Amino acid sequence: MRDQRVRSGEIGLAVRVRGEENRPTVVLVHGYPDTSAMWDEVAGRLAGRFRVVAYDVRGAGTSSSPSDPLDYRLDALMGDLEAVLDGVGADEPVHLVGHDWGSVQGWEAVIGDRLRGRIASFTSISGPDRRHMARWARAAVRSGPRGVAEVLGQAVRSVYMPVLMAPRVGEVAARVLAVGFGRVMRLREGAEPRPGHPADTLAADARNGLGLYRANMRRRPGTAGDGRTDIPVQLIVPVKDRYGSQSLLLSARGPVSRLYVRRAPAGHWVARSHPELIARWISEFVEHIDGGPETPGLAHARAAGAPVERRHR
Repeated sequence: MRDQRVRSGEIGLAVRVRGEENRPTVVLVHGYPDTSAMWDEVAGRLAGRFRVVAYDVRGAGTSSSPSDPLDYRLDALMGDLEAVLDGVGADEPVHLVGHDWGSVQGWEAVIGDRLRGRIASFTSISGPDRRHMARWARAAVRSGPRGVAEVLGQAVRSVYMPVLMAPRVGEVAARVLAVGFGRVMRLREGAEPRPGHPADTLAADARNGLGLYRANMRRRPGTAGDGRTDIPVQLIVPVKDRYGSQSLLLSARGPVSRLYVRRAPAGHWVARSHPELIARWISEFVEHIDGGPETPGLAHARAAGAPVERRHR
C-alpha cells in the first residue's frame, strides 16, 4: 500500500494504491460526506486480486479544496478523475466503482466523451445519473397515479437536498450532520464507526461538500445525450436505502445496453455494512468483463437489468 499526491489544476488529491501494479485496476470513488476511507474494508478484500486505487475527492479528507467554493462542477470532478488515472499510470482501461456522489461522477465518466476508452466497466451504488433520473421522472408521471406517487415518494426522500443547497441553512445542516453522522451509521446503517470513518475531517468535509449540490443540482443535464452507454454497468441497489428509491436507482434500465442489477439487503452505506458482499460482487463483475466466466449470480443480474417499459395511461 502506498500514498501519493496527484495534482489537478490547483487541487492536490490524496490517493492511496493497494495491490500489485501488474493487475487490473479498480478505482473507488466515494460520496458525501465521506472520504476514501469509507472503502477501506472493500479495498482490503479486493487488493488480493486487483490494483485498487481510492482517493479523497476535492474538498474531502486530506485533498485540498478549490478557492471557489462552487468549483465542484462535474466537469471539474472529471478532470480530477482523469488526473488520478494519469497519476497512477493507468495505461489500460480501469474498472470504476462509485458510491453516492462518487456514482454520479462515475455515470458522467461512462456517458461523456472526456474519458472515453479509459473505463472498462462501472459499478454504481446509490447514485443515479442525472439524465436517467430526468427520464425516469417524466415516464413515471406520464404512466399514471402509481408513477406520480413514486416521484412524490422520491421527492420526500430527497428533501435534504434543497436544505443543503440553501445559503447559510446548508452550513447549519452540515454542522448537524457532522455531529450525528456516527450515530446514523450505527443505528440506521448497521455499521459501527471505526478509525477513519467517520473521518476526523468530517466537519470540514460536510461543509466543503455542499459545493457538490450547489454547483450541480440547479444545472440542467446539458447536451451529453440521453444517458446511453455501451460500457458494462453493474447496478448495486441497496433495498433499504433511505435516500434513493429502488425505482429511481433502476432508472438506468433502457439507456444502458449492458446492465447488471443486484439488490443488496442493506441501507445506503452498504459498502460499510456489507463489505464482503460488495467486494465479492465487484470481483465477479470485473473478472467477467476481463474475460472470465459469467457466474450464475451475474447471469441473474444481467436478466434483472433488462429494460422495463412503463405503460402510459
